Amino acid sequence: MDNIPENKCVLAMYDVRGIQDYIFRTSKMKDAIGASAIVEDILDNALEYTFRRMHNDKPDLTGDLNWCDDSHTYNYNDSNAKDIQVLYIGGGNAYVTYRTEGLCREFNQIMAKYVLDKTYSLQLAVAFVEKSGNYNVDYRKLQRAMQEVKANMVHSMPIGALPVMRADVKTGRPVIADECKIAGYTPEKRDSEESMETYLKRKAICDLRRNEKMDAEAKKLDSYVEKKGVDSTLAVVHIDGNNMGLRIRNLVQDIADYTEAVNKMRQISFSINSSYKKVFEQMKQCFDEGTELERKKNDYFVMKVLVAGDDVTYICNGKIALATVEYFCKEISKYTLMGTPQENGKRTEEEKEEFVRIYGFSVCAGIAYFNSHFPFSISYDVAEECCDLAKKRAKSEDCRDGDRIGNFVDFQLCQNIHARNLKEMRHREYMTSHGEQLLIRPYFISTDKDFGLSKLTGQPFDFQNFKDAAEHFLNPQEHNGKQEYFPGSLIKDIRNTYPLGKNQMENLKVFLESRDWKLPGNSGEFYVDDLGGKKTARWYDVTEMLDYYIALEKIVPAEQKEGE
Repeated sequence: MDNIPENKCVLAMYDVRGIQDYIFRTSKMKDAIGASAIVEDILDNALEYTFRRMHNDKPDLTGDLNWCDDSHTYNYNDSNAKDIQVLYIGGGNAYVTYRTEGLCREFNQIMAKYVLDKTYSLQLAVAFVEKSGNYNVDYRKLQRAMQEVKANMVHSMPIGALPVMRADVKTGRPVIADECKIAGYTPEKRDSEESMETYLKRKAICDLRRNEKMDAEAKKLDSYVEKKGVDSTLAVVHIDGNNMGLRIRNLVQDIADYTEAVNKMRQISFSINSSYKKVFEQMKQCFDEGTELERKKNDYFVMKVLVAGDDVTYICNGKIALATVEYFCKEISKYTLMGTPQENGKRTEEEKEEFVRIYGFSVCAGIAYFNSHFPFSISYDVAEECCDLAKKRAKSEDCRDGDRIGNFVDFQLCQNIHARNLKEMRHREYMTSHGEQLLIRPYFISTDKDFGLSKLTGQPFDFQNFKDAAEHFLNPQEHNGKQEYFPGSLIKDIRNTYPLGKNQMENLKVFLESRDWKLPGNSGEFYVDDLGGKKTARWYDVTEMLDYYIALEKIVPAEQKEGE
């Protein structure tokens, strides 16, 4: 970075590197949750700690770190900026102005050490530029500076275990002695073979349990299964907002005035953070209290791993995973980048529709189903890749409406570690020797706020088709003059025959017709022809997932949703 004149203000940007790997490089859910608790507010805490420490040495130092509270943002006025002024925190980054470059550098050193002390292995990336007074110009320069910092930043890690040292099997880091541990922290079961990183994560979840009155059972994976040893299927769900960066840039890219630009960015950041957190907490409460699963003494069905802006990760009972995503999509679509549903209510109906069309939230989600003994880190990787595949379809020319893209979900059963290489595994295991594809997924989830995306309704990948087919197989139907369930053995036959190819499916079709069993929608066709020009199995997705599905309507009745 160029030297900045001593009397010039600077604009700085902060980013903590390696957060995802830090959280998910573990086979223990409690370690992942502890890591998430550490990093969730790491920038806020680092800024507050550093300012307090500097203010003790320099009592005349002025600063303003508060840009919002739980209900609204504070107005910013560039002419009244302090020596240290937090502009806003959002998208995993913090933006701060400093009176001088020297003050910025001093602040950065203390912050970097704080992040290392609290996490043991994460690094703080910092970029700053001279504050010219033109926000648009400064922001672009700052983004380029941060890209350069990240490209040239050496990813240094704490020293590993030497051959003569004991190593933590979870992280490979050296085991720490008891005297290195933090005074006042005594876990229920002290692990004498843990590294400092593992130790800090375990301490964090113990603090979380105390502060949030979380039962000890809540950190155990077995608390989320319906019947231990009978149905131990769990799901890790990763949700990510669509086109956030592009849409935010479009909102502020032409604003030069600092006061106007910062106030708008504060509103956007606040809307993202508050909306996603509110919808997640609403969803968690709804499913913890309203599922049809067999209830136990400790009733847990959704556990937060990470909710940071538009990045959401949680673990839940496998049977409700698809329903939680559908619920999240429908609820988050009521919120926008520039205000709450209540504020939108002040507009006319036409204004509200246009406002939501331009600024409304949509998400893509990935779900990985796994058993409690399966490595958690691999499950998360699969969920993340499913989310990427959902985004790829959502952004395709046939699915998008200009810059607006819809809510999509993809999912995968993790039956072995090869699921981590998802694209390769699907090409190998989900395509017949004759070239027929077995999977329709990713699916489009329709909401009341689709507008230009309504063209996707009725497409083979419309999630409503999946739901209708699932209900057809799971509910009684007219058969030989009586109401009977579609035999489970025949559902398995459909699933197991699809991989054998079209000819075998034709034989199964003849058999089903001879027994007068009707397929969903009374359609006798086992394939659709309009997905990339290839024949694709119409019902394979449904038959594979029936054991892991409960309809949202059975968990959240329509009258309950209307009364919320």
